[in-house]
Amino acid sequence: MADQVTGNNHYVPKWYQRGFLEPRQSQLHHLNTAPEKTLPDGRVVARKARHKWGPNSCFREYDLYTTHFGALVNDEIEKYLFGTIDVKGAKAVRAFIDGDFSKMHESFRDFFEYLDAQKLRTPKGLDWIKSLYPELNQLQLMRETQGLRLIHCAMWTEGVKEIVSAEESDVKFIVTDHPVTVYNAGLPPTSLECSYPRDPFIELLGSQTVFALDANTCLILTHLEYAQEPRTSCLIAPRTHARYRGQSLVRTDAFIRKRKLSRDEIIAINFLLKSRARKYLAAANQEWLYPERSFAGGWEDIAKVLLPRDDLWRFGGKIYVGYKDGSTYNQDAFGRTSDAHNYLRRKKRKFDLGANDACGCGSGHKFKHCCQHLPEENRPSWEVYGIRERNLMFCDDAVLDILGLNNGKSWDDVRRELSDEHVKRIHEVFASLWPNVGGGQLARIVGE
Repeated sequence: MADQVTGNNHYVPKWYQRGFLEPRQSQLHHLNTAPEKTLPDGRVVARKARHKWGPNSCFREYDLYTTHFGALVNDEIEKYLFGTIDVKGAKAVRAFIDGDFSKMHESFRDFFEYLDAQKLRTPKGLDWIKSLYPELNQLQLMRETQGLRLIHCAMWTEGVKEIVSAEESDVKFIVTDHPVTVYNAGLPPTSLECSYPRDPFIELLGSQTVFALDANTCLILTHLEYAQEPRTSCLIAPRTHARYRGQSLVRTDAFIRKRKLSRDEIIAINFLLKSRARKYLAAANQEWLYPERSFAGGWEDIAKVLLPRDDLWRFGGKIYVGYKDGSTYNQDAFGRTSDAHNYLRRKKRKFDLGANDACGCGSGHKFKHCCQHLPEENRPSWEVYGIRERNLMFCDDAVLDILGLNNGKSWDDVRRELSDEHVKRIHEVFASLWPNVGGGQLARIVGE
């Protein structure tokens, strides 16, 4: 008999929802924050906002991942992509909850692959993809969802990883229809960057990722620079060597697991989770569904709860690796495998430019015609040499000198005398000006 086609797609897995049930409890209190329904004739009908449902009935949507080829219905995305990710993710999440470092090491990659998939697979995540590419049909949307997988993992794993506990509080963490939540103290929910279906970009220095592993355990991911200097950081500037995708070498045992949160701290996190949800949330206790009734702080006060406080010594520094063949590898805390950023940095930065001064980004244009009217976070870097400056260094200084054109040689001389050594030296100069820093340059995904 042929396998039955999956119709109802759980975008928050049932095994994950069970982690928010209390002992001997089989149903969660489920809240719809926008229960009204608009009928085809324009009438708005009120519906019941709160239910008690088991995991089989929560956080699912009909044909969310299903594709159609004429009369043929295909559910392979649900079965073979998300199904495989969920199987591995369930084991990985359990390892992170238990704190077994051996199992955490074994499932480290699986965990972050699951985390990235969970962020994109929800209705809010899919709506975000569609907001970037409005013309996508369902099949194209599913292909794009697969193509965007793993885009956040490098930056997540390079950050400060803290797992906090709710075991000493009578209030526990809630689960929402968009469980992987991004918070930035500099971008309140009313900001354009947080308008549905957007979340603050993970590359931003002040962006923190919050993921409740179960009702008692929550993972908080913070960029190292922000954790070290929270008061002086520009929250909406990119972190050092921000990029999507890319390889990185990190310690799988570098976690902070000391903090046991108070009741008020958990309410603050639940307030955040609810504010970034699409419209559904659930909890073992119906009172936990309304954190806004008890949270007395402002948006920026949530940062005081999320920021790690101790054991930052576990993160940062450089990693060196030696291989049997004698080759070596090194990487800094931000995934850079070259020290070129040190000697490509400008000696001095002038802040008080006049309108007619050369722009600090190195474009060669006047300040008033270049960066003057751009917010600082949207400007090209003024700290390191720009593309134009590097091109000039490469062509006018290096290539002409290597080929002898600065010493009176003609192009006929160059053609006659060009050697492998000349080509090698030119490649070495190019590599030093545009180093491979471990994963490519920043590739922000925006629909602008």
